[in-house]
Amino acid sequence: MDAFAPLPPEWTNKATHAYDFCCPNCHSSSLEAEKVWLNRRSPVLTEDRRRKWQEFYYCQCGSVWWAWSSDRPPKDISNQPDYNPT
Repeated sequence: MDAFAPLPPEWTNKATHAYDFCCPNCHSSSLEAEKVWLNRRSPVLTEDRRRKWQEFYYCQCGSVWWAWSSDRPPKDISNQPDYNPT
């Protein structure tokens, strides 16, 4: 499974929008997902001209959800051991 594959995997077709950046069914975080795909072919520009993408997650509970990359909470990345902000 390539998270950066140009074409979406079939499982993304049943995704629902998660507004809290976690699985809407079991509330697991994106870090617990079994599969991930980033829709980098269709970025959206925000008001401050930053790009955001749809991130799709196949949860361990079997639910499929997506959220905007701009909605990702900082704690999902910053506490990882290899995180080096520039």
